[in-house]
Amino acid sequence: MNSSSTPTRSSRQHFRLTVIPLVALVTLALVTLLGTALAPDDSGQLGGDFPAFYAAGNIVTSSGYDTLYDPVVQQAAQDGLIKNDGGYLFFAYPPFVATGYAVIAPLGYRAALIVQMVLMAAAAVASVLLLRPLSPTVDRYPIAAIAAVMLFQPLLASLIGGQNTALTMLLFAAAARAEASGYPVVAGVAIGMLAYKPQFGVPLAVLAGLSGRWRVLFGTGATWVALYLAGAAVLGLGWVGPWWEQATAFRDINATVNGPLFVSWPGFIEHLTGMTGSVGQVLGLATMALGLLALTWLWRRRHVTVAQRYALAGAGLVMIAPQSLFYEAGVALVALILLLDLDARMKVFSAVVWLSGWLYMASAPVANTVVLVVAMTGTLVAATALAVRAVPISRQAVQ
Repeated sequence: MNSSSTPTRSSRQHFRLTVIPLVALVTLALVTLLGTALAPDDSGQLGGDFPAFYAAGNIVTSSGYDTLYDPVVQQAAQDGLIKNDGGYLFFAYPPFVATGYAVIAPLGYRAALIVQMVLMAAAAVASVLLLRPLSPTVDRYPIAAIAAVMLFQPLLASLIGGQNTALTMLLFAAAARAEASGYPVVAGVAIGMLAYKPQFGVPLAVLAGLSGRWRVLFGTGATWVALYLAGAAVLGLGWVGPWWEQATAFRDINATVNGPLFVSWPGFIEHLTGMTGSVGQVLGLATMALGLLALTWLWRRRHVTVAQRYALAGAGLVMIAPQSLFYEAGVALVALILLLDLDARMKVFSAVVWLSGWLYMASAPVANTVVLVVAMTGTLVAATALAVRAVPISRQAVQ
């Protein structure tokens, strides 16, 4: 056979790592979007948790922010959107999150859900692209990396289920890229935007402060002030207190309803042991405090790079936040990307973690989130081991 007719290694590699992943992504997009567009109205709770976000947007557009956290109003706004007649999904996010959903709510439920899916998918893709300069492997095979991220079961579940894990990923990735590129204030702005998920945003800001990254902290503080003023404009200067009271009151309900879905250590242990109320809260606060101290020590170590610090945060904060749900394991994808080229074994380990997402789905009826808890703990251990060894990331120029 003529050698020119034999596929070269590079062409086979291109087919395997570019063409096949691209076909998988296009197929996933078509199946998801067409399935959502064509699903019958009586197919069940379309969009998983999305009714809470859509209803919040509708409340803002119809009656303003004053009744946003009123349980009766939220229940009425979700009527017909969820399977549990008489029940509702509590919206506990800050008011500026509802503002975003108020923009798409007039489109109607199904169209708004599709917009949400597209935006969150775009955020996941942007997360990978932002991290390309920090990972030679991802930079070399971006399509394969995007496909792997999008097909990680917890993240895929969040996209289909109307959640915002991809946005959290994007803000983590933006902070890491900005600080690695020499823009600490911009990194701080990204961390400040994580105020929409204070269980991640506040500890990450604490890490920046305790490790002496004052310009990062300045960007975070400025963003927090802007978000506070935006809330004050619609709910008054004292809005934080009533909102926080509502959000924390939701904690015990969440522990009861979503206990089997917790992936963080305090949430998983709380559900496993049946601890409730103040005991569970003490466990969560203690775990977060000890975890932050350990992460701060690692962040302050000499020669630990920006990529390693954000890998530690991406894996660590998911594990120490009191009630991280299974889909928030998607945030650890940022950690895996940042760790991918620091050790030859990390590629195999990352593949194992990716597979654990699908193994979790298969084993959940029997083992709840055990598989994911083990995989996420392993990710944090790997990040910690590399930080302790202080293996610097390649000094590839950030474009």
